[in-house]
Amino acid sequence: MTNSKANTITSKDYLFSLSIIHAALTIGVLLFTIVLFIMGNDLILGFTSDESIFIYIVPIVAMISYFGSQYLFNKQLANVVKRNTFKEKLMLYQQACIIRFAFLEGAAFLSSVSFMLTNNVFYLVISLLLILYLIKLRPTKKKVMGDLSFSLEEQQWFLIDNKEPK
Repeated sequence: MTNSKANTITSKDYLFSLSIIHAALTIGVLLFTIVLFIMGNDLILGFTSDESIFIYIVPIVAMISYFGSQYLFNKQLANVVKRNTFKEKLMLYQQACIIRFAFLEGAAFLSSVSFMLTNNVFYLVISLLLILYLIKLRPTKKKVMGDLSFSLEEQQWFLIDNKEPK
């Protein structure tokens, strides 16, 4: 026997699960960065002549993760819009969001680790900017509806939180 309630999803449940994933990724990298900052000593504000390769790698990886996550997200959204079923759209959108969040989180982790190794505030600033952007990407009903092309019935379901449309 299958439980029909287990197979149905509400917009509230969907946004809750997507928000939990987003919060876990964001809070994880934020706490990691805070701990590294607290453990750090003798902060360096400028660049020295014996600076490591991080001075080139961290900004490049941060830019690639920002623009790459945007590109991949938009490319996956183009495939999501072509799908017919509503559940497929929601699950593929969730996958696209997770990949987007992971790209940014990875770059923020690299920047935080670079800060830990060099104590240079430059890397901490890059990490915090990536984290702030990650916070800005918090999923909401408005963002999901803006990103996906819902039919009128799907829009009503998503706003009113009824049973899933057919």
